[in-house]
Amino acid sequence: MADWHSWVGEVLDVDLTSEKITRVPSDKYFPNFLGGRGLEAKVIWDDVPEGTKAFDPENRLIFAPSALTGTNSPMNGRWNIGALSPSHPYEYPSSSAIGGHWGAELKFAGYDGVIVHGKASRPVYLLIRDESVEIRNASNYWGLNAIGGQKKLAADIAAEGSFPDMGEKPETGRYDAINIRSVIIGPAGENSSRIACIMHDSGDCAGQGGFGGVMGSKNLKAISVRGTGAVKAADPQRMMETVYKIRKMLRYKAFPVIPPFGGPGGIYGGNPSILTGFVKRTDSCFGCQVACRGFFDVPGSPPGQAQCVQLQMYNNWEGIGPVAPPHPDFAGREQGETAWYGVRLADELAINSFELMGILSWLWACWKEKIFGSTQAEFEANTGIPKIEDMGSKEFADKLFGMIAYREGEFGELLAEGTHRAAQKLKEKFGNRVWELYEERFVAHGQRQHWFYIGNPKGPADPTGFPNPIGQLMWAMGSRDPYSNASFTRVPFGSTELSEHIYGTAEAANPFNYDGKAQAASISYNRGCMNDSIGFCDWFFPILKVDPFFAEDDEGDEHKVSDLTIEAQVFSAATGIEKTIDDLMKDASRIVNLERAIMVRMGRRRENDTFNEYYFNHPDKRGNPIDRTAWEKVKDDFYAYVGWDPKTGIPTRAKLEELDLKDVADTLDV
Repeated sequence: MADWHSWVGEVLDVDLTSEKITRVPSDKYFPNFLGGRGLEAKVIWDDVPEGTKAFDPENRLIFAPSALTGTNSPMNGRWNIGALSPSHPYEYPSSSAIGGHWGAELKFAGYDGVIVHGKASRPVYLLIRDESVEIRNASNYWGLNAIGGQKKLAADIAAEGSFPDMGEKPETGRYDAINIRSVIIGPAGENSSRIACIMHDSGDCAGQGGFGGVMGSKNLKAISVRGTGAVKAADPQRMMETVYKIRKMLRYKAFPVIPPFGGPGGIYGGNPSILTGFVKRTDSCFGCQVACRGFFDVPGSPPGQAQCVQLQMYNNWEGIGPVAPPHPDFAGREQGETAWYGVRLADELAINSFELMGILSWLWACWKEKIFGSTQAEFEANTGIPKIEDMGSKEFADKLFGMIAYREGEFGELLAEGTHRAAQKLKEKFGNRVWELYEERFVAHGQRQHWFYIGNPKGPADPTGFPNPIGQLMWAMGSRDPYSNASFTRVPFGSTELSEHIYGTAEAANPFNYDGKAQAASISYNRGCMNDSIGFCDWFFPILKVDPFFAEDDEGDEHKVSDLTIEAQVFSAATGIEKTIDDLMKDASRIVNLERAIMVRMGRRRENDTFNEYYFNHPDKRGNPIDRTAWEKVKDDFYAYVGWDPKTGIPTRAKLEELDLKDVADTLDV
């Protein structure tokens, strides 16, 4: 094996049908595809046969740490899981970021990723301990919730008292079996729900995409990892100096109020006092100095970590925007303990909280408009959901979330398929208003409305807010919510200085037209992909400006733009491969174009690059719906900027060959 830096040298390929484990040299994938989303795209393009569906054994489920995962770079605990997505209406490939410690632990064990395919003949889990990799019977764990299952796995493995090398190591210390890290599914995944999560620890999860359902379809309950190796930096001195520089920049940016509110969700909207009194400590992913989430201990429910939308899921079913205030129908209701009960229950069952918030909002809107019945009895007869007016109680959470996780009844089966498929089916019986209420809450790809608009008095990102033309383009061109890795795009609106700084054009600062937005959206999309592939957290990267909070950090400037090359500096120090930020953006473009090629091979064309019809027919806060003519024109601009055929949306041969993807161009016959 080569003397790897940052990457560790092997990727595990696990065929559950034959129970064969293959160690693939990492140089098959890296450095050309970086890690994270890059590994996912390369594996799906190379190894998933045409015509494969999300729950087919031949779908690949890829657990993909990033290039910098396991180093001392800031926030490298973020990593990705990807596959053909069961939650997407067309099952296009997608990816979900996840935090915590599992990604770093996998690299400490000596692996840059795990590729899972096939289907086990019985419930199994994968146990990775350095060189030892085993497929084990998981019958004793099947049926356990995602929190309790992890605890039992850790206790059982520790009780075995054996490991290939228990000795003290100068680089990494002593192996302690109880510290094993797991990713796991709950009952929703076991029942192949399209909105099931993959859970890690007590609150980290790959939520979007439905990958818990993919894991369950393969009879894979968990992957448990413990490693005693290390991730080496090519130039440790330069790495330390660069990391110190980044940490100082983060100190400028980090809001001092984040930890008490358990994450940015407490700042961005909702009611930040809802659970603040129950925070016991702050919590962070591996390698993160900010600790932007809280660890909560609320009477009546198990403790755990949570943040952002997750915290508000069972408190807010105004629910149109991601962090709108609670519905006025529930004003004054004490929701501290019950809100946390819903959070924990969703995590235990491993159901996507963002989707659940949309389901709750959509169901309540249907009840208010008497779509499923004008009385509670009629509503229950048509849905199987009793006492709809008790939404927000512990009993209601038990019933509704249980219906989804266990596919109970006809309505539970529908909701387990996700709101997109449920609304599509229900409009046949109950009329198109069911679908309109769905579209109001879900932008595209079956995923929840999230920063499609910039904000208004009802709450940030509410659909009656101000336009977000960059967000519109990213929503239309991707296969999932783009704001898990590109939330920074809202910051430059209104600032020509910042717009010029990040996008290279001042025009993009104006949110009320499409000028410069094709360029801005492409740069944002590639930046987001770069974050997901090399290992930087979207909540803080790219750092666009530096406003010193502490007086001793202020060098005299009231405001200065930041260094946008910092990601390339730390990547170069860690890997020993000198890259400029332009080099990394080209690498990210290679990944984005390969993702696009996979979707093109599955039938995606220009007409699929859009969002739900609702937004063309309903006004924003200025009184204007999205103009179709202007929208189609900016799509032309986008395709021209990124090198895709404007008639079809297919990448051109020239673009693919520029990115060293000639084989892809040959396969697509462009």
